[in-house]
Amino acid sequence: MKKINITRAERKDGGFPSRRQSAQYAITIVVTALLVSACASTSSPTPIPTISLDNNSSNNNQSNDGNSVSASAIIVPVNDVQLSFSAVGRVTEVNAKVGDKVSAGDVLIQLDTTILEAKVKEAEAGVMAADAQIRYLNRLATDALHYESAQADLARAQALLDSAKATLLAQSTLTAPFDGTIVTVDIAPAETVVPGQVVIVLGDLSRYQIETTDLSERDVTRVQIGQSATVFIEALNQEFPGEVIDVDRVSSTLGGDVVFKVTVELNQQQQGLLWGMSADVKIQTAE
Repeated sequence: MKKINITRAERKDGGFPSRRQSAQYAITIVVTALLVSACASTSSPTPIPTISLDNNSSNNNQSNDGNSVSASAIIVPVNDVQLSFSAVGRVTEVNAKVGDKVSAGDVLIQLDTTILEAKVKEAEAGVMAADAQIRYLNRLATDALHYESAQADLARAQALLDSAKATLLAQSTLTAPFDGTIVTVDIAPAETVVPGQVVIVLGDLSRYQIETTDLSERDVTRVQIGQSATVFIEALNQEFPGEVIDVDRVSSTLGGDVVFKVTVELNQQQQGLLWGMSADVKIQTAE
């Protein structure tokens, strides 16, 4: 039988690639594509929008020129006060309600005085004891040194009594400091008050004035007491003449800006004004 030898033919360069070579080609193409994509993304970045902040945005509503300055303002009463007690106490009577017209000295709130009255009685007993000691020394015709000491004890006891009575008067009642109208009442009988707690707001609503809220430190140097002003009250849709009567000595801040409060008095009190109404003020700085 004839023996047949079969030999594997050598693949030439022009032949079809093997499976291993095909896989290498594919990987090379993918890596190249990724590199091209990365280069393209870094060479042409997406623009990021920017926002410009105007530091003077709070003064955009002010139309100031060389002859005047303008500012926003509010209507306030000529006189107002927030009333509170200086000590802890239990409320027994509330003699005022919102809208009541009161006079200076009227008792608005009464506290329980049991403890304070006991201190007054204790001080009275001390005065009586010191006075009795002096009378006793008089009968004994004691020496001047002991007599002077007894007199000093009496004076000390009398001072304690006066202090206890003053404390009873000051800490047991809340009185109106001036004629006005009760604006708010934030307490009721049987409740306990603490020092500094605002329980009543009182205002003189018979007269109002105007206070600026955003007058810049750059403009306040041009404002002086006595300058004329024009006040536009939005709720009434009218303008009224007025005059600058005060410029704050200390600044405040509004949105990070330094502002000063300027007070303007209306030439005539107008009907329909209410506490807190908004207004616009134009002050004539060159006259």
